[in-house]
Amino acid sequence: MLPNNFKPRATFNLVRLGKNNDGGYLVDKDSIYNSKSLVSMGIGKDWSFEKDFYAKKPVTINAYDHTIDIFFWIRFFIKKILRVFLGQFSAPYRGMLIFIDFNNFFTHKAQFFGKKIGSCQFSTTSIDQAMEKLSNNEHPVFFKLDIESSEYEVLDQLIDNAEYMTALVIEFHHVDKHQRQIEQFIDSFSLELVHIHPNNNRGNDSKGDPLTLEMTFAGRPQPISKEVILPNILDQVNVPRKDDTKLIFSPELA
Repeated sequence: MLPNNFKPRATFNLVRLGKNNDGGYLVDKDSIYNSKSLVSMGIGKDWSFEKDFYAKKPVTINAYDHTIDIFFWIRFFIKKILRVFLGQFSAPYRGMLIFIDFNNFFTHKAQFFGKKIGSCQFSTTSIDQAMEKLSNNEHPVFFKLDIESSEYEVLDQLIDNAEYMTALVIEFHHVDKHQRQIEQFIDSFSLELVHIHPNNNRGNDSKGDPLTLEMTFAGRPQPISKEVILPNILDQVNVPRKDDTKLIFSPELA
């Protein structure tokens, strides 16, 4: 059972950005058009969210991911070539298209930084440093974070920079170990929680609660209904072959 403050207070005007299933997120529609830049932390092999965002609002996009380097692409193409022996003869060709798309997007429409996100200024890029790369004309900022548990290192910095943000999409990992920390973040963060979605890729804890949660926050969102319906009609399971997780929240205190 999840804490009650993990549940949005209403239903908001949400749209889906990113590809089907894993990689897509529901966000407040107005927060897209009110943004003057997008800072995206954690890319991997999927930048469909960033492409959809740019299609709706062509703004400055700064993307960060320390895992994408020359060795990443070498391993990527080796795997694609090996798939030929499994009968997937078009795999190398599809891999080349992905590589070309990455280079085209992060050359002409967005800027890519091969940096790890964290709180140590000497070996990582912090939220503060990412904000410093943007000019005042590129505020307010839409933030997206999927950084595999490093999010807990930068929660205080997100709180401190909330006044410069229109929205935040964040994936929380190992929720069972960090539930209290997430509760405190929601209470301290000035942007409002507008959506929550369980990522069924990592499974559930012993209580049946998801180990990974996707949350969306927005500044001054306008409710379209007082009724909270979860999952939202636009939600999709991250991994279709796995069972979805039903969210159960603690009852509100009287």
